Amino acid sequence: MKGPAHEGQTGRPDSRDQNNGSGAQTLGSLIKSSEDVRVQELKTQIDLLKKQRSDQMGRIRECQRRLNYKSTEQEAITQLLEMERQKEKSGKPRPIMGKLKRQRHALEFKVSTEAPSLAQEKAFVRKINELNAQIEEGMKLERMERKKGLVAKDIVEFQTRLNALVAEIVQTDTKLDELYASVRRILGIGRQRPKEQGQSRPKPQQRQAEINLEDIVVIKKKDAKGSVPAAQENI
Repeated sequence: MKGPAHEGQTGRPDSRDQNNGSGAQTLGSLIKSSEDVRVQELKTQIDLLKKQRSDQMGRIRECQRRLNYKSTEQEAITQLLEMERQKEKSGKPRPIMGKLKRQRHALEFKVSTEAPSLAQEKAFVRKINELNAQIEEGMKLERMERKKGLVAKDIVEFQTRLNALVAEIVQTDTKLDELYASVRRILGIGRQRPKEQGQSRPKPQQRQAEINLEDIVVIKKKDAKGSVPAAQENI
């Protein structure tokens, strides 16, 4: 069951404004045609809340998109680090940065202070290049590990922000329900009881979960097809 939908905000029409097929006027048309000042004041509030809800859904989609990107990036970095760990297990030791840098410094000192032969100098340069390659590999691993930690923090931040935005939209839906109920009371319109509809009214907690599943997860599926971060290139 979906959370309360209001016309034009999530692509789903507000069921309270739809014709039920019996030829009766819709709630929306009754509100528009009513000359009661109270109804028109409520309509103004409803329109403002609908716009607010549209803005909230836009922020939710953007936050979900960024959360999806960060989650994919975290997965890519984790896989790369796991590949490096497998190399270590297969006999390729992880570079010891301090030791490698000391060795490179010692060779560079020899080249600059001594007078090696041409053959010795070439050997020194070749060894320095090898050390540079090992140092770069070790730095790459360190950068990946730091990046993974930063991405994990970003994920927590976006998830917290997303939860707050969903809570806001649930509050907006509750206010809209109250305004529509006030309109019905003024117009003398009854509303079918939940038991007669064969279902109970969702609780706020259920409604929030439904928004996550119905309105947000769809966005995640779309984004997953569209973009995968080049984690290795950004490290």
